[in-house]
Amino acid sequence: MEDLSHSRTVLIVDDDQGLISLIQRCLSREGFHTAFAHSGQEALTWLSHHHVDLLLLDLQLADMSGEDLIHHLNQQHLTVPFIVVTGQGDERLAVKMMKQGARDYFIKDSSLIELLPSIVTQTFEQIQQEQRLRLTEDTLREERERMAITLSSIVEGVFTTDTRGRITYMNGMAEELSGWKQQDAMGRSIEEVVRFLHSGVNEADDHPVSHVLQVGAPLNPLDHYPLFDHTQGERPVVYSVSPLRRSDGNLLGAVLILRDMTERIKLDAERLKASKLDSLGLLAGGIAHDFNNLLTTILGNLSMTKALVNSRDHLFNFLSEAENASLRAKKLTHQLLTFAKGGNPLKKPLALQQVIPDSAAFALSGSPTHCQCEIPEDLWQIEADEGQIGQVIHNLAVNAHQAMPTGGTFIIRAENVTATGEQAKQHGLPEAGKYIKLTIQDSGNGIPPYALHKIFDPYYSTKQTGSGLGLSTAYSIIANHHGTIAATSPQGQGTTFVIHLPAAQVTTTVPQVSSTAMTGEGRVLVMDDEESIRLLLGEMLRHLGYDVQCVAEGKEALVRYQEAYHARQPFHAVILDLTVSGGLGGKDTFQQLRQFDPQVKAIVSSGYSNDPVLSGYSTFGFYGVVAKPFRLAELSQVLHQITA
Repeated sequence: MEDLSHSRTVLIVDDDQGLISLIQRCLSREGFHTAFAHSGQEALTWLSHHHVDLLLLDLQLADMSGEDLIHHLNQQHLTVPFIVVTGQGDERLAVKMMKQGARDYFIKDSSLIELLPSIVTQTFEQIQQEQRLRLTEDTLREERERMAITLSSIVEGVFTTDTRGRITYMNGMAEELSGWKQQDAMGRSIEEVVRFLHSGVNEADDHPVSHVLQVGAPLNPLDHYPLFDHTQGERPVVYSVSPLRRSDGNLLGAVLILRDMTERIKLDAERLKASKLDSLGLLAGGIAHDFNNLLTTILGNLSMTKALVNSRDHLFNFLSEAENASLRAKKLTHQLLTFAKGGNPLKKPLALQQVIPDSAAFALSGSPTHCQCEIPEDLWQIEADEGQIGQVIHNLAVNAHQAMPTGGTFIIRAENVTATGEQAKQHGLPEAGKYIKLTIQDSGNGIPPYALHKIFDPYYSTKQTGSGLGLSTAYSIIANHHGTIAATSPQGQGTTFVIHLPAAQVTTTVPQVSSTAMTGEGRVLVMDDEESIRLLLGEMLRHLGYDVQCVAEGKEALVRYQEAYHARQPFHAVILDLTVSGGLGGKDTFQQLRQFDPQVKAIVSSGYSNDPVLSGYSTFGFYGVVAKPFRLAELSQVLHQITA
């Protein structure tokens, strides 16, 4: 047992020096330190300068009563445990002092000295026990405060209940998820405050907390369930419920933990959307590549035939119609290629003043929908693939026409905007800076709320007609240009699409593309694994005035190039197909040609834009690019730039 007398000081306040001496000797034998004061004022002075653990206080002093002394100590905020000592007949006063906080009292008789040591020791034991209790209470209070701070800072909603399912605690997130304030919910049934539209507990669809209180076992379902928030409506949550038990195992209540899954579900939906686009891209890329090779032969031969037919001949019109149909087919393959995994747009400085109205007019040709374009002359340029951006406008225009089958107004507004960091974050843009903002609006019936978050999914459509690829294509194109597209659609008020595209860092004069074939001269080597395309390119180039040799794969191209070089009849340009089945492709062939002749001028050609070579050909050393399918004029202009 702890020695309670160690360092304990007892102040004896009495005007009887003989009694003081007796008490001092008695307490000293038990190991207590003692001091004394003969009056109330002397005691007050002594206490103001010294620490005392206990007062032995005579109630009848010369200058004041013991009650007055305690009153003065309280006024000075000096709290000292005390035992009162009174004479015969003063028991009522002693009892009164007990009510004011005295620990015990003695009557001045023959038993005083005998009883005093044990009473003082018991008093100190009581004081020590109280101190331990206060320390325990302080520790528990601090622990509760730490627990409350912890629970208020976590992202889960935490509810606790008693054994009847009445709420005893809610943290801040619980208030947010349920829509109830803790002060309003305390004592209410958990079923009233936390309302599941469907809990998945059992066939009876019991409340999870009621179920756990009944069976006494935890409940941790893996799926998420709809929770009704009376301030915000339905929201998805995952939950877990566990019984709360005392140390003896008896049930105290239950704890319910809720986690809001709204953002998680939204993120999963975005990942699923990206996965769908990737899967579709693998299929679409292969189809588009093969189809573009076929279109190259068709479109190329049509453009060659047109070059050989007089423009006044009625056959020329038939050829033009067939060529236009092939160009529309080219747009379809271009649409598929935007889904090709790893596909990159063929970017160049692009002014939108002409691209937007031309694309919209083409899409709305023959429809009762009126297009209104509001595009400032000083609109910034963007680094973009003209065909793909035109495809976005085309698809949105078609979407607007389908939303307004009897006619209406389709508005396209373009403006320069400079986004701050906060604005960039708000619109999901990669960084602050200059952007082109396109606002595209129709006056149709709008998109139902349940469908709005699905409209960019591949093959999703709210219409009876259509492929379901138009908006998903637009989404993919904008994403590949490091921009964003979003839609709003108040019911019955039409649909508005907002697109942000990064402005070009450097403004350049955009060259005009001529529709007239340009003749030239020089020797050209063609490598392509499709025989029909080799034959077509041979005829086209000879028609333009070039001397041509055609090979099927890279190794043969290397041999021909080296032979011509050594024979002092070098090729002035080389056209290399990027992808060669079972042979050396265009990129590898070009690398080996450069090792042999660093001055080689090569043009890359492909029907599949999934390789960064096509979008950034100059960084790989190529002098130009011919995207399949192509016409005679397009081929001639690229060659003319290199060989002129």
